[in-house]
Amino acid sequence: MDNENNKTPEERILEVTQEQYDEAMAKGWTEDDILPPGKHVFRRRTRKINPREAKIKMTMFIDGDILQHFKKRAESPNAAPYQTQINQELRAAMERDLAMEDENLDALVEKLTANPNFINAVSERLKTA
Repeated sequence: MDNENNKTPEERILEVTQEQYDEAMAKGWTEDDILPPGKHVFRRRTRKINPREAKIKMTMFIDGDILQHFKKRAESPNAAPYQTQINQELRAAMERDLAMEDENLDALVEKLTANPNFINAVSERLKTA
């Protein structure tokens, strides 16, 4: 069975010869085990994954007291599992950081737009553009 690699990475052609097919059938294979003779095109599907929805398995070291704390919280009735609680706390920290970045950017824009020297420099740049 030959694989032609002259196609795009998303497309592969597999060619099964009559000889390969007959040999496989002689070994006791069934029609479900091998493709019939000929060229068969396979296309790889690509799918965009939303990082917020993706769950990534990883190994990391967490301080023992932190892990015990979240496991103890998870023992409460109707509590989320400890991994979920840790993920929620990490998300909250990330969202605080992102909000701070937005606030810093807003403050910078406000400072620059209030600066007449900056406005004049932008005006001059636009005239030459």
